[in-house]
Amino acid sequence: MVPRLTLPDREGQRREPGRGPVQRRPLPLPKVPQFPTRDVVFGLAALDRAGRITDKVIMGCLGWKPGLRLEFTIREGLIVVAADETGCRTLDERWQVRLPMRVRRACRMEGHQRVVLAALPDKQRLIVHPPAQLGQLTLAAHTAAIGGGR
Repeated sequence: MVPRLTLPDREGQRREPGRGPVQRRPLPLPKVPQFPTRDVVFGLAALDRAGRITDKVIMGCLGWKPGLRLEFTIREGLIVVAADETGCRTLDERWQVRLPMRVRRACRMEGHQRVVLAALPDKQRLIVHPPAQLGQLTLAAHTAAIGGGR
């Protein structure tokens, strides 16, 4: 003869096996921060030795195709890439953007660094966030996250 077994419940009560699930209230969901209403698509890319970056999702959301001529400007420490008929570079057949050496030097970028890409489809712009600029942009948030620099 086998004794009848019961299982302890999470609240410390005992229940019979096979009696069905215990009804519990769902856990509350955390509040999600409101994102800006502008349409931005983010990506992450590795800069290679020749200064090339690529992200097909980013280029696709901008509607950019290989052969498109591009112009580069630096504003507020960020690299702004825009389609321009007189641009100095083109988007190659592998969907790669080659950042000019003058732009990379001005932003203190070296090979094999990761950069954050932000595509603004409505404005037809790609913004490249160099690592040095990311440190400055996120300093206040990181300091607050670790308790104010303690």
